[in-house]
Amino acid sequence: MSVVIGVLLVLAVAVTWLAALALWRLPRALDRLHALAFLNVAASVLVTMAAFLADGVSGRSLKILVMMVVFLAWAAVLSHVSGRAVLMREGRSA
Repeated sequence: MSVVIGVLLVLAVAVTWLAALALWRLPRALDRLHALAFLNVAASVLVTMAAFLADGVSGRSLKILVMMVVFLAWAAVLSHVSGRAVLMREGRSA
């Protein structure tokens, strides 16, 4: 079981590095927002899965699940607002 948890956490770190590489390589701000959205979803799901495998259904893992849901909702709002601001700055409408 601890091997699976370790693999999930290593995958979360790999996703983070992949998103960092994408932020460095992608030319436009809207493309970079896609890399951040991928990071938000993939890393938070992997860490939440690792928490549930480590503790089972417990108070701590349920708190992590609630934090993940709030984090993903807030990240979606921030991505939308940031993308809209980029479009407005470029003179295009959404």
